[in-house]
Amino acid sequence: MNIGELITIRTLEENENPQVKHTPYSAEIKLFSCVQMGDTEKLMSELKSIASSIITGKLSDDVIMQYKYLAVSTVTLATRYAIQGGLSEKIAYEFSDRVIMAVDGMTSKEEIILYVGNEIITLTNMVQNSKLHPLQSPHVRKCMRYINENITSKISVVILSEHCGISSDYLSQIFKEETGENLSSYILRKKLEKAKELLIQGKSSKEICSFLAFSSQSHFITSFKKYYHMTPSQYLKMIK
Repeated sequence: MNIGELITIRTLEENENPQVKHTPYSAEIKLFSCVQMGDTEKLMSELKSIASSIITGKLSDDVIMQYKYLAVSTVTLATRYAIQGGLSEKIAYEFSDRVIMAVDGMTSKEEIILYVGNEIITLTNMVQNSKLHPLQSPHVRKCMRYINENITSKISVVILSEHCGISSDYLSQIFKEETGENLSSYILRKKLEKAKELLIQGKSSKEICSFLAFSSQSHFITSFKKYYHMTPSQYLKMIK
């Protein structure tokens, strides 16, 4: 089934229940995380659970522009999650540009919803394919594997370069070129993704800080807030 065929979108003004504001941020995270994982089946499942309750703010007095603005924001978010999931920056941005340009020429909200729905599926499949057929060089793949297998240890660019048998500068350079992400940022992101799993499992910030080898609890909380725009405790409240 096409994603677009599932969706019912209302603005705050059209919402029957005035107590319900925008679609919860937690639902957004669950949905776009499917893009990041390259999991189309789960994407459809998550969408079905919120499809009839998507509520947006009023972005324009013109109905078609309302849906175009919504499409652009959706594609932009999906693209960012796709990059975080391993899709190359170049491919992701080319996808984004192509879809937004196509939406710009559309004249009905139904056409926009159906088109963007199909393209989000395409993007999710692209992420999955990039995971199955990585474009990274052996050094970068070796580096990523080490990070995943040693996520609970202190990891630095120096440690990784020694593991890969190349200089720190060269490893940092090729990692950025091939993934579009700084190596140090990638290390932090993977630790924070693991931290989210641990929070859901009931671990405290203090326990997570120690388990994932953060330099301090304040560093962990500051990093988490900078990356996810909320503290660990706020994240827990949101998902409950």
